[in-house]
Amino acid sequence: MARRVVPLTTALALLMSGASAGVAAASTQDPSAAPSSGVAEPDPELVEEADADLADDTERIEAAETSAEMAADATTDLRAADSTFALRPEDSTTSLEREREDEGEKVVTLTSDLLFDFGKATLSPDAKAAVADLATEIPQDATVRVDGYTDSVGSDAFNARLSTKRANAVADVLAAERPDLTLTVAGHGEADPVAENEAGGADNPAGRALNRRVEVTYPTA
Repeated sequence: MARRVVPLTTALALLMSGASAGVAAASTQDPSAAPSSGVAEPDPELVEEADADLADDTERIEAAETSAEMAADATTDLRAADSTFALRPEDSTTSLEREREDEGEKVVTLTSDLLFDFGKATLSPDAKAAVADLATEIPQDATVRVDGYTDSVGSDAFNARLSTKRANAVADVLAAERPDLTLTVAGHGEADPVAENEAGGADNPAGRALNRRVEVTYPTA
């Protein structure tokens, strides 16, 4: 998009001329006219001083010279690349994965927000690499469960489909890295939350973020 730069001198002159016109209008009001309620009549001496100050300022502005370099320094190009950043698990306050052991099984919880775009089920290259690293930790010939979950935003049908697609995306990477594994995949939508989607009757974004997850469960031996 082409950028139009208004010279600083022109902008200030327009501003000053508008202010001067307003003051001049106030100074030429009919003294005999009844003042509006609660508004005092302007002091003629103050108006005269203001007119003189504005005239001096206008003269200085019109005499000033603006170079191309000065105009360039007064403007900024808005670039979309400067307003975005790469999402890296190591920079996030929410870790990519959490682990717990439960009766001879290890459950690895993958944070969906660091694996998928909002409302999507396609793994980024970095996310695929993270899941591939997880595959190296699973014992040989293990049976692995991959379960997808969402928060409570959206319809039940949409969340069920989204959680299933996300679980399948993770399972596909595990299968490609480890053909020896036996994988079972399921999507549970907003069922089995690990945190409150609402707190005190209000939305709880932190809780909803924890509920958006994919769990990978496998035996520890």
